[in-house]
Amino acid sequence: MTPPALQAVTFDFWNTLVSETPGQLRGLRIDAWGHILEREGVPVTREAIEAAIDDSWRTFDASWQANHQYRAGDAAALVLSKLPVRVEHPVRDELIDVFVTVGSSAVLPCTPNVERALAELSDAGIRIGIICDVGMTPSTILREHLEKHELLRFFDHWSFSDEVGVYKPDRRIFDHALAGLGDPDPAATAHIGDLRRTDIAGAKAMGITAVRYSGVWDDPPAEGLPEADLVVADHAELAATLLAHRRS
Repeated sequence: MTPPALQAVTFDFWNTLVSETPGQLRGLRIDAWGHILEREGVPVTREAIEAAIDDSWRTFDASWQANHQYRAGDAAALVLSKLPVRVEHPVRDELIDVFVTVGSSAVLPCTPNVERALAELSDAGIRIGIICDVGMTPSTILREHLEKHELLRFFDHWSFSDEVGVYKPDRRIFDHALAGLGDPDPAATAHIGDLRRTDIAGAKAMGITAVRYSGVWDDPPAEGLPEADLVVADHAELAATLLAHRRS
């Protein structure tokens, strides 16, 4: 039986719409905190800041896996608690603010040919959304980067985990996206992302066509995790691949 005509497409953010040079955001946070603490005469080594931030990332990863929200402010507070000295207000407030907002100064390139893919889908009358698991850079800043790349204009709706309150593959974040896109039939929807555990498993559980984008990160097979319905390595091929799949 021929699948229904494509009505909506959702995209993951990291390594699907936008990528990061590995360690860039970590380095920005370490540099910013080191500068502030040195300016204030607080005796904390760079190594201590690095260790505290790495511990916070491990906490985020465990929370992400368990679907427990762990936002940027939570991460900053944990890093402060791991430092070998107590930092008082107002320096504490400044450190938390910098931790949360430093991503604005990062250089985050859009993935190759993604603007072409978005334009082709939009021109075809397909509604477009985002389903993103947010780490330590909040969704307000992620949208700033899309605006800088002039990509935000293509999206009809977005579902970021720090706003919805759950991570993929929880069906609630997919339901949020579908509702915001006008309740398209899941069978007439596709989701593009790079991770099997979150993007692919979550989409397939909803009856959404799962597309794994491998152009930045080619997620390796893992026991118990599904492969996508389609795998695309170049966004230049995405729209044509999706539309051809619907005609097959």
